[in-house]
Amino acid sequence: MGAAPDGGRAIFISDLHLSDRHPGRSALFYRFLEERAAGTGTLWLLGDFFDYWIGPAHVQLGEHRETLLRLRALADAGTTVKFIWGNRDFQAGSELSKFAGVEVLGESVEATFGAHRTLLIHGDSFCSRDRGHQVFRAVTRNRVVKAIYRALPSGVSLGIAKRLRARSEAGVARKSARTMSFADEAIREAFARGVDTIVCGHCHDAKEVEFDLGGRMGRLYTLGAWEEEAEYLEFDGQEFRRRVFPERAGGKA
Repeated sequence: MGAAPDGGRAIFISDLHLSDRHPGRSALFYRFLEERAAGTGTLWLLGDFFDYWIGPAHVQLGEHRETLLRLRALADAGTTVKFIWGNRDFQAGSELSKFAGVEVLGESVEATFGAHRTLLIHGDSFCSRDRGHQVFRAVTRNRVVKAIYRALPSGVSLGIAKRLRARSEAGVARKSARTMSFADEAIREAFARGVDTIVCGHCHDAKEVEFDLGGRMGRLYTLGAWEEEAEYLEFDGQEFRRRVFPERAGGKA
């Protein structure tokens, strides 16, 4: 995973969990594309953008077709769209690139924004106290398991995806806040790669946290879920800034 420069303005979003269960959220995203993302250098989708992804056949499903077409239009108009896997949509692959013009980067990537060497990642790997999720994560990310799943008939893989979604939602309701929270040591291990900034989602809570790394400072930005409003992070060419769409009364967040 090498560092790659990414100059200019960039927008970071995650955890939209787009599906036909949340039509209002999809409508908000389409408006966001028109009023915020259009003309941006890069739109970063940091996982769980889709509520699930079944593999190559997913682009043929009606549920996300409008979203994919709008991403393609954004990419064709000149905005680069980059995608990091989440725990719901890690099956996304070359089909997403070919159909929607989205660059699929896998688990994580390092990029330089201005003076900031930055790790971009979904964030579920930071929940190291959630042993059940980490085991599930390791199994489902296995190359053989992924290849078998992607080769299944679409009806079978769709059924599995929906069952896993229901299981995940039920499991979250039973877990403690500590189990589901980010482990400090996991975040510090990520900073030890040499980055000074981490941008991630998964926790559904927009925050900015500083870490004393012993001689240098690190900054963690977590992205909010699009549940009541659209929270996102923007790099304006010099600094990262938290934003809300539409703007709250009285100005920006």
